Amino acid sequence: MKRENTAILLVLMLATGNAAAAEYGVGLSAKSDNGLVYFPIDVSPRFRIEPDFRYSTEDVQSNSVPGVPTATAGDTEILEIGTGVFGASLSKESIRIYYGARIGYLDVKIMNTISADGLPPRRIVDNRYGYRIAPTLGFEYLFNQHFTLGGEVAYFYEKLHDNERFGTGHSKVESERNGTESFLILRYFF
Repeated sequence: MKRENTAILLVLMLATGNAAAAEYGVGLSAKSDNGLVYFPIDVSPRFRIEPDFRYSTEDVQSNSVPGVPTATAGDTEILEIGTGVFGASLSKESIRIYYGARIGYLDVKIMNTISADGLPPRRIVDNRYGYRIAPTLGFEYLFNQHFTLGGEVAYFYEKLHDNERFGTGHSKVESERNGTESFLILRYFF
Protein backbone atom coordinates (compact mmCIF):
# COMPACT_ATOMS: atom_id res chain seq x y z
CA MET A 1 0.00 0.00 0.00
CA LYS A 2 2.85 2.41 0.80
CA ARG A 3 4.45 1.69 -2.58
CA GLU A 4 1.22 2.56 -4.39
CA ASN A 5 0.86 5.82 -2.43
CA THR A 6 4.49 6.73 -3.12
CA ALA A 7 4.07 6.01 -6.84
CA ILE A 8 0.88 8.09 -7.02
CA LEU A 9 2.58 10.98 -5.17
CA LEU A 10 5.58 10.83 -7.53
CA VAL A 11 3.36 10.91 -10.64
CA LEU A 12 1.38 13.86 -9.24
CA MET A 13 4.58 15.77 -8.47
CA LEU A 14 5.90 15.23 -12.00
CA ALA A 15 2.57 16.23 -13.55
CA THR A 16 2.39 19.37 -11.40
CA GLY A 17 5.89 20.38 -12.43
CA ASN A 18 5.04 20.00 -16.12
CA ALA A 19 1.65 21.71 -15.73
CA ALA A 20 3.28 24.82 -14.31
CA ALA A 21 5.53 25.11 -17.37
CA ALA A 22 2.79 24.23 -19.86
CA GLU A 23 1.28 26.65 -22.35
CA TYR A 24 -2.53 26.77 -22.52
CA GLY A 25 -4.75 27.92 -25.34
CA VAL A 26 -8.06 27.69 -27.13
CA GLY A 27 -8.76 26.76 -30.74
CA LEU A 28 -11.56 26.46 -33.26
CA SER A 29 -11.78 24.26 -36.32
CA ALA A 30 -13.43 25.19 -39.58
CA LYS A 31 -15.46 22.41 -41.14
CA SER A 32 -18.28 22.57 -43.65
CA ASP A 33 -21.06 21.26 -41.38
CA ASN A 34 -19.82 22.08 -37.86
CA GLY A 35 -16.66 22.71 -35.90
CA LEU A 36 -14.84 21.63 -32.79
CA VAL A 37 -13.56 23.76 -29.92
CA TYR A 38 -10.07 22.76 -28.76
CA PHE A 39 -8.19 23.44 -25.53
CA PRO A 40 -4.50 22.81 -26.40
CA ILE A 41 -2.01 22.24 -23.59
CA ASP A 42 1.60 22.25 -24.75
CA VAL A 43 3.24 20.33 -21.93
CA SER A 44 6.60 20.75 -23.70
CA PRO A 45 7.68 21.86 -27.20
CA ARG A 46 7.38 18.22 -28.30
CA PHE A 47 4.24 17.04 -26.44
CA ARG A 48 0.65 18.32 -26.62
CA ILE A 49 -2.58 17.23 -24.94
CA GLU A 50 -5.67 18.72 -26.55
CA PRO A 51 -9.16 18.20 -25.10
CA ASP A 52 -11.94 18.99 -27.59
CA PHE A 53 -15.68 19.59 -27.53
CA ARG A 54 -18.49 19.79 -30.11
CA TYR A 55 -22.24 20.33 -29.73
CA SER A 56 -24.44 20.68 -32.78
CA THR A 57 -28.14 20.54 -33.61
CA GLU A 58 -29.97 20.09 -36.86
CA ASP A 59 -33.66 20.43 -37.78
CA VAL A 60 -34.96 18.29 -40.64
CA GLN A 61 -38.31 18.72 -42.40
CA SER A 62 -39.59 16.64 -45.30
CA ASN A 63 -42.94 16.92 -46.99
CA SER A 64 -45.20 14.31 -48.49
CA VAL A 65 -44.03 12.61 -51.64
CA PRO A 66 -46.62 12.08 -54.40
CA GLY A 67 -48.20 8.68 -53.88
CA VAL A 68 -46.90 8.41 -50.28
CA PRO A 69 -48.93 10.72 -48.04
CA THR A 70 -46.46 11.07 -45.14
CA ALA A 71 -44.34 13.87 -43.73
CA THR A 72 -41.37 13.74 -41.35
CA ALA A 73 -40.06 16.35 -38.92
CA GLY A 74 -36.98 15.75 -36.84
CA ASP A 75 -34.26 17.15 -34.64
CA THR A 76 -30.73 15.81 -34.19
CA GLU A 77 -28.42 16.71 -31.29
CA ILE A 78 -24.75 15.64 -31.29
CA LEU A 79 -22.42 15.94 -28.31
CA GLU A 80 -18.77 14.94 -28.68
CA ILE A 81 -16.21 15.18 -25.89
CA GLY A 82 -12.68 13.95 -26.45
CA THR A 83 -8.99 14.52 -26.21
CA GLY A 84 -5.95 14.23 -28.41
CA VAL A 85 -2.40 13.26 -27.47
CA PHE A 86 0.34 14.37 -29.85
CA GLY A 87 4.06 14.28 -30.30
CA ALA A 88 5.52 17.20 -32.25
CA SER A 89 8.64 18.07 -34.15
CA LEU A 90 9.80 21.53 -35.12
CA SER A 91 10.64 21.33 -38.84
CA LYS A 92 11.53 24.97 -39.20
CA GLU A 93 11.35 27.90 -36.85
CA SER A 94 7.69 28.67 -37.50
CA ILE A 95 6.27 25.32 -38.73
CA ARG A 96 5.41 22.45 -36.43
CA ILE A 97 4.39 18.95 -37.53
CA TYR A 98 2.50 16.80 -35.02
CA TYR A 99 1.19 13.27 -34.95
CA GLY A 100 -0.87 11.22 -32.56
CA ALA A 101 -4.49 10.28 -32.01
CA ARG A 102 -7.80 11.65 -30.83
CA ILE A 103 -10.30 9.62 -28.85
CA GLY A 104 -13.77 10.77 -27.94
CA TYR A 105 -17.18 9.94 -26.52
CA LEU A 106 -20.22 10.53 -28.74
CA ASP A 107 -23.83 11.04 -27.67
CA VAL A 108 -26.34 11.42 -30.52
CA LYS A 109 -30.07 11.94 -30.09
CA ILE A 110 -32.38 11.77 -33.12
CA MET A 111 -36.05 12.64 -32.62
CA ASN A 112 -38.45 12.13 -35.55
CA THR A 113 -42.19 12.66 -35.84
CA ILE A 114 -43.84 10.83 -38.73
CA SER A 115 -47.27 11.97 -39.86
CA ALA A 116 -49.49 10.01 -42.24
CA ASP A 117 -52.89 11.01 -43.58
CA GLY A 118 -55.67 9.68 -41.35
CA LEU A 119 -53.30 8.35 -38.63
CA PRO A 120 -52.04 9.96 -35.42
CA PRO A 121 -48.42 11.20 -35.56
CA ARG A 122 -45.82 8.66 -34.46
CA ARG A 123 -42.74 9.81 -32.53
CA ILE A 124 -39.46 7.89 -32.86
CA VAL A 125 -36.55 8.62 -30.51
CA ASP A 126 -33.15 7.17 -31.37
CA ASN A 127 -30.39 7.54 -28.75
CA ARG A 128 -26.91 6.62 -29.90
CA TYR A 129 -23.76 6.61 -27.83
CA GLY A 130 -20.30 5.30 -28.42
CA TYR A 131 -16.72 6.20 -29.11
CA ARG A 132 -14.47 7.53 -31.84
CA ILE A 133 -10.76 6.91 -32.43
CA ALA A 134 -8.82 8.95 -34.99
CA PRO A 135 -5.09 8.60 -35.71
CA THR A 136 -4.12 12.13 -36.78
CA LEU A 137 -1.36 13.92 -38.65
CA GLY A 138 -1.21 17.71 -38.56
CA PHE A 139 0.87 20.81 -39.11
CA GLU A 140 0.66 24.35 -37.84
CA TYR A 141 2.21 27.65 -38.79
CA LEU A 142 3.18 29.84 -35.83
CA PHE A 143 2.41 33.50 -36.70
CA ASN A 144 3.80 34.63 -33.34
CA GLN A 145 3.90 33.31 -29.77
CA HIS A 146 0.08 33.51 -29.50
CA PHE A 147 -1.51 32.57 -32.86
CA THR A 148 -1.17 29.44 -35.00
CA LEU A 149 -3.03 28.23 -38.08
CA GLY A 150 -2.89 24.59 -38.96
CA GLY A 151 -4.44 21.68 -40.72
CA GLU A 152 -5.17 18.10 -39.73
CA VAL A 153 -5.90 14.91 -41.61
CA ALA A 154 -7.32 11.96 -39.70
CA TYR A 155 -8.60 8.48 -40.34
CA PHE A 156 -11.48 7.85 -37.94
CA TYR A 157 -13.29 4.78 -36.65
CA GLU A 158 -16.61 5.34 -34.91
CA LYS A 159 -18.79 2.78 -33.14
CA LEU A 160 -22.26 3.70 -31.89
CA HIS A 161 -24.80 1.71 -29.95
CA ASP A 162 -28.39 2.55 -30.88
CA ASN A 163 -31.17 2.46 -28.35
CA GLU A 164 -34.27 3.11 -30.44
CA ARG A 165 -37.80 3.47 -29.10
CA PHE A 166 -40.87 3.69 -31.29
CA GLY A 167 -44.32 3.62 -29.80
CA THR A 168 -44.22 0.67 -27.41
CA GLY A 169 -41.42 -1.09 -29.32
CA HIS A 170 -37.72 -1.09 -28.47
CA SER A 171 -34.61 -2.24 -30.35
CA LYS A 172 -30.84 -2.19 -29.87
CA VAL A 173 -28.50 -1.94 -32.83
CA GLU A 174 -24.77 -1.27 -33.23
CA SER A 175 -23.41 0.81 -36.09
CA GLU A 176 -19.87 1.45 -37.26
CA ARG A 177 -18.44 4.16 -39.48
CA ASN A 178 -14.95 4.94 -40.71
CA GLY A 179 -13.32 7.29 -43.15
CA THR A 180 -11.06 10.29 -43.45
CA GLU A 181 -11.63 13.90 -42.53
CA SER A 182 -9.65 17.12 -42.56
CA PHE A 183 -9.81 20.33 -40.54
CA LEU A 184 -8.34 23.82 -40.53
CA ILE A 185 -7.65 24.92 -36.96
CA LEU A 186 -6.94 28.40 -35.59
CA ARG A 187 -5.37 28.34 -32.11
CA TYR A 188 -4.64 31.11 -29.62
CA PHE A 189 -2.17 30.54 -26.75
CA PHE A 190 -2.37 32.69 -23.63
